[in-house]
This record gives sequence, C-alpha cells and structure tokens, in this order.
Amino acid sequence: MESAHRDDDLSPEAARMLREMALRGREEGGEPDLPDEQLRSNDQLQQDEMLALEAIYGDKIRIFGEKAIPRSFQILVYCEIPDGINVYVEPFQGDDDDDTKSQFPENFSIEHLAPLSLTCLMPPSYPSHHPPYFTLGVQWLDNVQVSSLCHMLDLISAQQPEQEVVYEWVHWLQSSVLSHLGFDNGIVIRQPHSAVSQVDFRVVGEILSAESVVQQLISYNEDQCHESFLHGLHTCMICFSEYTGVDFVKLPCQHYFCQRCMETYSRIHVKEGTVLRLVCPDNKCGGIIPPNLLKKLLGDADFERWERLVLQKALDSMSDVAYCPRCGIACLGDKDNALCSNCLLNFCTHCRNLSHTGRTCIVLTPEEKLLTLQERAKVRRLSKGEVGMIISLANEIFSIKEVLRSSVPCPHCGIAITRVSGCNHMLCRKCGKQFDYDLAGRHNVRAVDFIKDVEVQKEARARLSASFKQHPCPKCHQPHHKPMGNNNHILCLACQVHYCALCRKVVRKSSEHYGPRGCKQHTVDPVFAQTRTKNNDDSGSELV
Repeated sequence: MESAHRDDDLSPEAARMLREMALRGREEGGEPDLPDEQLRSNDQLQQDEMLALEAIYGDKIRIFGEKAIPRSFQILVYCEIPDGINVYVEPFQGDDDDDTKSQFPENFSIEHLAPLSLTCLMPPSYPSHHPPYFTLGVQWLDNVQVSSLCHMLDLISAQQPEQEVVYEWVHWLQSSVLSHLGFDNGIVIRQPHSAVSQVDFRVVGEILSAESVVQQLISYNEDQCHESFLHGLHTCMICFSEYTGVDFVKLPCQHYFCQRCMETYSRIHVKEGTVLRLVCPDNKCGGIIPPNLLKKLLGDADFERWERLVLQKALDSMSDVAYCPRCGIACLGDKDNALCSNCLLNFCTHCRNLSHTGRTCIVLTPEEKLLTLQERAKVRRLSKGEVGMIISLANEIFSIKEVLRSSVPCPHCGIAITRVSGCNHMLCRKCGKQFDYDLAGRHNVRAVDFIKDVEVQKEARARLSASFKQHPCPKCHQPHHKPMGNNNHILCLACQVHYCALCRKVVRKSSEHYGPRGCKQHTVDPVFAQTRTKNNDDSGSELV
C-alpha cells in the first residue's frame, strides 16, 4: 500500500475550512483549560491514531503539516458497492425541452462511486473532552443529504465519549451511507433543494445541478473502470493468451484484444487490400477502429497505404468518378464522358477509350478485349522503336488469358476469383456476395469457348479484309481502311489526326489539300480493283 500524502503547508481551501471549524468550536463552548498531563496524554493518543490511520488508509489520507499542532488531515472515503449500483435520474420538473432530456439517461449503472471527502482537525482537548472538528463533502448528494450524514457522525461521537472516533466515522461512511439515505436499490439523483436553513455548516462543496452530477458520475466511473482494466489480467479472444490490461487494445465497442494480435490483424488486411473489412475482430460486432488507433497499430508506411486504399474504395463506389486510362488519375465526369484534369484526356467512362461523342459506345467484354489486344500487338510488331509498347501489350494479353483460364468471375460484380482450396461456397471480397464456384465456372467455360468461336470468325474476317489496302497513320502508325466511297481523307481514331491516304501527310484543311493542284480526294486502291476483277472472273459477281 502506498504511503499517505504529506503537505507541509495547508492549501488555501483546507486552511479556510479548518479555520471555520475552529471558530465554530470556540463559539460552541471553547477549549477547556486542561492540565499538562492531560494534554500530553491527548497528544499521544492523537499520534497513535494518526499512525493507525496511515497504516489502514495509505494513499487515501492526506496529512496537512506533519508536525503542525493541532493536527489536521483529509480522508477520501469510498462507499462499498461490490456488485455495482444503479443510478436513477429524477425527471426534471418544469423542463419540457426534449433535447435537454435526451442528453442524460434516465437510469444507468456504475461500478465505481466518487469518494466522500472527510476533513478533520484534532483539537488539544480530543479525545478526552471533545470530538474532532470536521467537514464533509460529497459530489453526488445534495446539501440536505450531506447534512444528515453530519448529524450521524455527531451521534456516533456522542455514543463513544472520550474515545478515538475517526476510524468509526470512516467505517460507517464506507458501509452505511447508502442504506442510511435509502439507496439500497439504487441512487436517486434529484435537483438540489433551495432551502438553506436545513443545511449543516460543515457541508462543503458547491451546489451542483442534477445534469452536472450525472456527468461527474459517468466520467468518474469510466476513468476508474479504465484504471482497473489496465492493472487486471485479461484473456485475448484471438490467441487466448493472458496479459495485463496495459498490453491490450480496447476498441470503442468495448471489445479488447492483445496488442500483438491487433497489429498482425491490421497489417494483414492492409497488405491484402481488404481495408473495408478492417473492423472489430469479434464476429458479432463489426465496430469501427478509429484512424488514430490504426496509425499506432500500423506505423507510418502501412497507415499511408490504408488511407490510400480507403480513398480508392470510396472513389470506386461513386458513380460519377472514373479513372483516366492514360495517367490513372480519378476524374469527375458525366454519364458518358470525363475530362482528366492532369493530362487533359477526354475519354469515355464506359469503355475508357477516347471519347466518341455522337456514337454509341460498345463496351468490350474481357474476351473481346483479348482479341483486340492481339490484333493491336500484330500491328505494333510492324513498327520500329515500339519495344516497350509491345512488351506492355504482351503482358496485358497474358494477364487476361491467365485470368480467364484459372479463375471465374463473380456473378454479382464480375471480379475474377481463384479458388485455392476448400468447397464450392465462395464469398466475394469486393462485393461481399456469396455464390457457387462450379456454377460460375461453367459460365467461364462458355466464355473460353466463345473466344475460340470469335477467333475463327476473326480469322475469316481477316482473310476477307486482306483484299483491302490498309493506310497507317503518319503520326501513330495505326492502320485504317478508307471510309465508304473510297474517300482518301481518313481520321485516325487513336490520335485524332486527319491525314491523306495517297500521300500519307497530315491534312490541316481539306479545301487546300484536295483539288486540281493537290491529291484526289476519291480514288480506288489498285489492290481492291484487282480483287474485284478476279472475283468477277471466278464467280461472275461483285464483292459487296
């Protein structure tokens, strides 16, 4: 047990209270003239009582002036409530404000009750002729109730004349205060009485409203519960190991787990990207973990990743946000198009290609996208100095093939999911929906078969289109066929450049480039003309 607090000088408040008690004592009859032998006997009895009180109450007693005469001290008295106690708040009379009423609960339970403050001064005539002078302060009782406690202390000292009574006072306050006030079944908080004549002069402390009393009771109980938790032994419900409370992390939902398990649990979710599932580990709770606590658990690097992933998840859930296909910046757009604020690219929010205003957007499936990438890769191989682009396209083709081969799409959100082991019952980490892996796999088999069918059709169309001459763009080298009518004016869909199919030069103004002194705007390609003649000779029909 800790030793008693000792103050060489009285605090201003304690000095004022003791001075008032001494004056009251003199007014009531004054100190008798006692012989020196009696004074020495009283002094020895007081000294023995002080030693006993220090040994019993330890750090709960505060002594004002170790060698000061008369002796004065203050004891914090804690009422005994081993199983906790309920607190009932009396309805506020004359207050019809619903907001005021809703701020405070009508009843609640507490495990710790704020202590009573008993301040005593031992006169030279104690214990032979007079009891100690005292004051009593209680935060959660009104002045009339505290006055009744003062009268009970007077009655106890009157029943034990010429004896030490401080211990008897403290013992009675610890064990009998609640029953004396009729609070056996719970404490009732009422508005303070306005009558002053019934208040004992030894009652100290300001008069508090019922709202303030409720706030103090709740705050004190929470602080003491936290202190008790830190010094007690608890079992972690993740690793089932036992540690003291200082080694635990307590969440706002009041569930607690050891520091090591919480750090591992948080880092796993951040590493796997499942930050939306980073909640209370209790299966039936799902309470949030505050960001300031996550920062202590994760460290700076992982916490920055957590913030970035949470922001990305929030942006992904917004229907008016799309990511730029060129630089990856999140952009705000309308229903169909968006403009990147970083690279100023105007793109379609559906297919993430260049904006095609006025035309219907055809969103490609993963299978169709794979075929398109394969065609683009073939064209890129014809260009010089595009090794990086060829490698990027090859990697993207390989990724799509691998996803289609070894995974199945979620029937709800479409994300690719791979089963490592276990049964067919799957839970999508992105949308949280459940599905059957085999049923989704059958759909994926049909998708692979679709690729084969489309590849056959694509090869047939490629043979047909081989008869048509392709005209690569002079800027990006993307090949294009002439528009309908053998028009030599071509618009590159990749870089939005207008160019001439005859001279392969960029066209600024059509009126200046085409004409008698320039290129002809409409001509028939020689390859196309030879193909028409050959087909007419073989089948007697024209190629449509």
